[in-house]
Parts: sequence; structure tokens; C-alpha cells
Amino acid sequence: MHFWAFIGSLLLASGVAMGAYGAHGLRAIVDVPRSIEAFEYAVQYQLISALGFFAIAWATNHFKAGLVNLAGLLLLIGSIGFSLSIYLLVLAQWRPWPLVTPISGGFMIAAWIVMALACLTSKPKHSSFY
Repeated sequence: MHFWAFIGSLLLASGVAMGAYGAHGLRAIVDVPRSIEAFEYAVQYQLISALGFFAIAWATNHFKAGLVNLAGLLLLIGSIGFSLSIYLLVLAQWRPWPLVTPISGGFMIAAWIVMALACLTSKPKHSSFY
């Protein structure tokens, strides 16, 4: 089993489920257009991040594993914190830590900067890209 691909798969499955709920059940409990839009953004970012974990899984075999795994950890913290904080705000009107969402977004950005550094500073082990 590859851990990052496993995480990506779980986030894809739960993201599709949350998207389906957003499309079919959310409007029954939320009637504020801005909240519905925020929920849709949370789903979108979750799904995009989930696909990113497959890139990270691939990169662990091609670039410096330490940096790639750090990128994976940052992305995991960021994507869960970002989407979960919005889901909680929309579904439960609960926002215990207002800065979780923007800080989590910062973690996601940092993950891809670290990944860029891994790509830039690593001599590829083997690759089908070049």
C-alpha cells in the first residue's frame, strides 16, 4: 500500500460524498447562497488536493522522499483543516478557531512550494517524463 495514494483515495471518496450531499441535501438545511458557495469551494479544494496526493505518491519514487513526504504532510494538514473548517461552519454554524481556514490554505500553498523544491533539488531516480 502506498500511504499517499491511500489518503488521496479516501479524500476523493469523501469529497464525492460531500459534493453529492451539497447538490442534493444541503439546500434543505442551508438557504444562504454564500454558505452554499463556501461549501462548494470546500468540496472543490478537497477534490483537487486529493488528486494532488497521487502526484505526491508518484513523486516519492522520483524525487527526494524527505521533501516529498513533507509536502504530503503539509497538504494533508492543509486540505483537512481547510475543508473541514468550512464544512463545520456551514453545517453546524461552528467556527471554534476563525483562522483555521486561511492558515490551512497556507499549508496547502506551502506543500506545493516544498514539492517544487523537491523537484528542483532532486536528481530524478527514474521518470517516464524525461
